[in-house]
Amino acid sequence: MIAYRPMQEADLEAAAALEAAAFSRPWQRKDFADALQSRNYLYYVAEEDGRLLAMAGLILTVDEADLTNVTTAEDCRGRGIAAGLLRALMEAARAGGIHAFTLEVRAGNAAAIRLYESLGFVREGIRKHFYTAPAEDAYIYWLREK
Repeated sequence: MIAYRPMQEADLEAAAALEAAAFSRPWQRKDFADALQSRNYLYYVAEEDGRLLAMAGLILTVDEADLTNVTTAEDCRGRGIAAGLLRALMEAARAGGIHAFTLEVRAGNAAAIRLYESLGFVREGIRKHFYTAPAEDAYIYWLREK
């Protein structure tokens, strides 16, 4: 059974490894440790049988949040884990007064785009040449709930 819960200090090594496997410019263990100590971040993980399967975070700003570090282990993709994780993370944020969510996603990341749109996010803009390694545009998505 998959558990969705707040990230803990014991998750830092696995979180950094998951991030390194997925991104060309990954956060390091220290970045996640610093985020856990800040009131401006909220991180959740998906765990099954002691294994970290996925993680996602929010950067909190008053009543809005920026979705960041959404990552699922490659061998676990396509199981709906990220959708469940994001629902749990966003519900926790709503309980804390967040009413709008935003994110950037690589224009070529069709799987992530489908996920975000399935959760109600709407594309509202584009940031040209936002990503590097490799260079790519970012689509800007919002989910507003007021």
